[in-house]
Amino acid sequence: MQYIDPEAIMRRRLEGAEHPRWDAAVVCFRDLEGSRTIVSRFGAAPVSHQLLWGVEPTEDGPTTFACDLGGQRVAILTRCHWGGPQAAILVEELAQLGVRTVVGVGAAGGLVAEFPRGTQSVASRAVVTDGTSPHYTSQDVVYPDPDLLDLARTVAEDAGLPTQDACVATVDAVYRETPQLVESYRAKGAHIVNMETAPFYAAAARCDVRAVWIGHLSDCLTESGWEPWDDLDDMTAATADWAVRIIACLQS
Repeated sequence: MQYIDPEAIMRRRLEGAEHPRWDAAVVCFRDLEGSRTIVSRFGAAPVSHQLLWGVEPTEDGPTTFACDLGGQRVAILTRCHWGGPQAAILVEELAQLGVRTVVGVGAAGGLVAEFPRGTQSVASRAVVTDGTSPHYTSQDVVYPDPDLLDLARTVAEDAGLPTQDACVATVDAVYRETPQLVESYRAKGAHIVNMETAPFYAAAARCDVRAVWIGHLSDCLTESGWEPWDDLDDMTAATADWAVRIIACLQS
C-alpha cells in the first residue's frame, strides 16, 4: 500500500478541471532565467493547468507552458531545480497524465578534464549516489531510454552540435561537495554531477516513461577548486535548440 498514491492524487486534482492533452514533456532543471530561455526556444505559451506538485505560478509568472511541435502537444515545466525528490514526483505525475516521453534539460558540473565548461552532454548513464533513487531501483547504475539516447545523439550530429556521452553522479547537498565526495564520484566512473539525473531515470523506468537528460557543463569541480558558472545564455540556448530538435523528431 502507498499512503500517498499518485493515481488517486491526480484523479482528485483533475476533478472539475480540464485534462491536459500532453504527448510529451520537457522538464527544465534550471532556474528562472535558464527556464525562460528554454521556453523561448520552444515558442511555448503559458497554460492555466496547476495540477503538478510544486509547479505553480509565482510572482515571476507562470511555470507551466505548452506548444505544438512535430504533431504533438508538448508540456514545458520550468524552474524544476530542486533535485531528486522533485524530479521523481514530476515523473510520477506526468505518467498519471498519460505522458510517456520526457526530455530533461539541465546543467551540470564537470568532474574530469575531458568535460570542461560549455560541453554539451547527454547522460548515457547515471550512478545512484542520491537518496531518492533507491526508492525506485536496487541497481547501482540507471540508464535513459535507449531509443531516446540514440535520437539525442543523432539529432546533435545532424545539427553539427558537438556533444559527449556522460556518466552522471547525483548530489543532494551542493554545499557539502568536498574533494573526498567528488573523488568517490570519479571512482564510480562519473564525469559530471547534478541534482537530478539518477532519480529522473530511476523514476521514469519504474513508471514506464521514456526519458533522456541533456545539458551543458556550467561549472567545474577541479583539484584546485571550483570554476563557477557565468555567461550561460549561449550554452543554454544551444541545449534548448537540441531539445527542440529531439522533440520535433519523435514522430518522424
